[in-house]
Amino acid sequence: MTKVLIITKNLLAEQDLQAVLQRSNAEVYCSYDLMLDAQHFPQVISYFSVVIFSDTISTLEVSKYYSTFKQNGLFILRKGNPEHLKQTELSYLFDEIDDWIDPVTSNLGIIEKIAKLTSKQSIYPSSEKRTNSKIDINSETFFFSLSSNEKKLLYHLYQFQKDGAILSREKLCSLLWETQVTKSNLCQLSNLTNRIRKKLSTYNFPEGELITSWNKGYFLGDLLFNEVKNYLD
Repeated sequence: MTKVLIITKNLLAEQDLQAVLQRSNAEVYCSYDLMLDAQHFPQVISYFSVVIFSDTISTLEVSKYYSTFKQNGLFILRKGNPEHLKQTELSYLFDEIDDWIDPVTSNLGIIEKIAKLTSKQSIYPSSEKRTNSKIDINSETFFFSLSSNEKKLLYHLYQFQKDGAILSREKLCSLLWETQVTKSNLCQLSNLTNRIRKKLSTYNFPEGELITSWNKGYFLGDLLFNEVKNYLD
């Protein structure tokens, strides 16, 4: 499964693009914060195969942050008109961007562009294993196995993430226990996330569906996000 990160300042502006990619069985996540913090979280960035810089992101911002994504092996796509870039002092970026999604690119064209890029990547056995394991996922039993707080944790992550935000550990603690954050709460939170990850593995969810963004919080993989929407929303 291709994992696509869309860098955007407006989640609603990317709904059509997100829908197109998801129909092609791509896993899609939208964020602005991950661009700002990319150099601090290489383990999160390298989870993705492709990054798309939305037209809500300025070319100046792209020039400041694109190299981190390149260094982590991601292909770079840009929404916009490539001819406009050629006429600016940042025209050197033209050689750094792998492909463009311009206003006349069709839905099929978008899918083909990403397929062409990702076909260049080596296919590792672990990737095949993660993809094939989806066949045996038992979502109903997984959610039935969750404790009340485990369900609350996933629900709160979903609620924040659908608005394009990453829920911090501190905020998550306050939502779960409705008290001021303590070291004990943070420890309990770590235990909760570890238990959820073990259950995800038990019920054959692919790896990386509950992701830690260090010093920021947690976010859900595309599959788990949709399953939480179906079962808990």
